[in-house]
Amino acid sequence: MQKVTDLYPPEIAHHKLQNHFSGNTVMLELIQKLNKTSLCTFAALCDGNVVTTSGYNIMADLCVNRASAVAHSLKQKFLPITTRTISAKADVGGAVKQAAFFIDENDLERLKSEPEKIMKECERNLNSQKRTNAQKEMSRLYKDFGEDGILALLSNVRRTNGTPPPSGQPAS
Repeated sequence: MQKVTDLYPPEIAHHKLQNHFSGNTVMLELIQKLNKTSLCTFAALCDGNVVTTSGYNIMADLCVNRASAVAHSLKQKFLPITTRTISAKADVGGAVKQAAFFIDENDLERLKSEPEKIMKECERNLNSQKRTNAQKEMSRLYKDFGEDGILALLSNVRRTNGTPPPSGQPAS
């Protein structure tokens, strides 16, 4: 499988993205802020490619080192990156679940025509996922430490950071 940067070196990736989003100031400003790996990967995704992590034999067009981290970075910029999980066999022979990343055609069109709207939706989805993950983690902590243990942990965090909780209420 070919590496993203073989087909999309930074200069070509930047040019392709400028062509994809010409006249779209929101996207052109965002493109300027992307690091090289994110820039190259985003260009490949905008061209309809499916990207995965190097070292796996799954149906994908291109690979990049730490594709999940790159996709996460793009999602943090509120871009509509879709993940599909695929059963795969690693180069070393083990069976694993592997992620492949792409941008849905409709999402790409919306990114071109109404970037603020789709990016706001992505932001809401990301924040919702963060809340869900935090709730799961809090449930685990409650099970492991109980209410008093969690309150003690919060108090320790407050002392370590030297800042009050966001609500302004004392942690103890």
